[in-house]
Amino acid sequence: MKNLVFVSVVLCTLIIGSVAWTSTAATDVHKQKAVAQFDNPVTVQGVVLKGQYLFVHDDAAMNRGDACTFIYKGASEAPDKLVASFHCTHVQRSMVKHFTVRTTETAPGHVELREFQFGGETAGHVVPVTTMTAVVPLMN
Repeated sequence: MKNLVFVSVVLCTLIIGSVAWTSTAATDVHKQKAVAQFDNPVTVQGVVLKGQYLFVHDDAAMNRGDACTFIYKGASEAPDKLVASFHCTHVQRSMVKHFTVRTTETAPGHVELREFQFGGETAGHVVPVTTMTAVVPLMN
């Protein structure tokens, strides 16, 4: 009888301990936000950004493989202001003090956003390259 009580207590302790450990791991996931001002046009995912935009990165969505980066027109996270969303790729960078965007000029006067990085972080977020597909009519 004593062995049964002892085994039950040990089993309950292991179950409770594993549940507590799992639930604390979920709290490590967070959202990062930063506002950027684009005085000159910058293209991201086929959308031209000019003016103020809010960048939001959701770690939980990234871990699920979903779109994790959301760009909103203005400074608020309003669904009707969403202009682009995509699944980024993390790359290791040196820490930056302020929100940083990295762009490239793909053609004269055409600048594309390639990566962004939040202040105080060492992870850069690479924007996926979009490919254009053309529909070609079949010749009869």
